[in-house]
Amino acid sequence: MDLDVCKTTIIHAEKVDQVQTELKDKDFADLLVLSKCLGDSSRIKILYALATYKEMCVCDLAAIINASMASTSHHLRFLKKNGVTVSYQEGKMVYYSLANEEIVTFIRSVLRVGEDLQLIS
Repeated sequence: MDLDVCKTTIIHAEKVDQVQTELKDKDFADLLVLSKCLGDSSRIKILYALATYKEMCVCDLAAIINASMASTSHHLRFLKKNGVTVSYQEGKMVYYSLANEEIVTFIRSVLRVGEDLQLIS
């Protein structure tokens, strides 16, 4: 039995019209960029670390993701460029954190859903 598709076509015009009207005013381009921030396992690990420990230096994040400083910095620049992280320099150290509490909440929610769906082992 195929439950993936309707057996007949009946358009629920009111629902379709309402959603289409709402979609006209929305631009999802920035949301797609956010999905790219989650589209790499190293970046997900970085986001997990920052959601857990609030702020971390590049050296620690490189050790966590088992990558070079250059590779880690590349990921961090990508996240910062897209508004997900912020950074500051203290002496020779550079520290990163998530840009705001909404992003912290979002990352924690994504991770929780991943665990609930057993997508994270």
